[in-house]
Amino acid sequence: MPDTLTPAVRKLQARLAAGLPDLCLTGAVAADVFNGVWLTGVDVLITGDRITSLVPTGSVKAREIVDLTGKTILPAFIDSHVHIESSMLTPAHFSDLVVPEGTGTVVADPHEIANVLGTEGIRFMIENAEGCPLDIRFMLPSCVPATPFEHAGAVLEADDLAPFFNDPAVLGLAEVMNVPGVLAGDEKLLKKDCACPVFGAACGRSRAGHQRH
Repeated sequence: MPDTLTPAVRKLQARLAAGLPDLCLTGAVAADVFNGVWLTGVDVLITGDRITSLVPTGSVKAREIVDLTGKTILPAFIDSHVHIESSMLTPAHFSDLVVPEGTGTVVADPHEIANVLGTEGIRFMIENAEGCPLDIRFMLPSCVPATPFEHAGAVLEADDLAPFFNDPAVLGLAEVMNVPGVLAGDEKLLKKDCACPVFGAACGRSRAGHQRH
């Protein structure tokens, strides 16, 4: 059987085998979002950056214990579609504002900055997002310019987007707004939407936005 474990998972396994979890969150009410119930009398154990288990209160020791009596533990929110540029902030500053409000992950479409700066703008957004507390993933802008009537700062075709295909921060192709182009079988649009191999089903990539699949 092929080895499918990532280095991060192997590192976590080694730390778990070594003994105590790094952190125990105790005293809080925890949300079980899978079963739709609130859990009391449980400790949340964390090793590294992973929640490893929920156990009865006081049943497991840890290197550090944080008493959260009176608090609630919830999974972070995921914003599945956002244009960070609309906030007039860089990804790093956007992260500083939304993380304290409970958002842990966003999927960003840098369509607006790409309309002005093209691939240079996309690269800036990806690089500026690196190392942020907020997990920022990207979908590549599919319609730059948004319509053939615009005078944008760039025109992005499939070949222009190709250098980003293997970037781990890139999840797929963002909102295809040019519905008439899809229906008419516009060759350049369909090359971005369908023919780019990295977005094939075998690669697990996706498309999003204002189109029907």
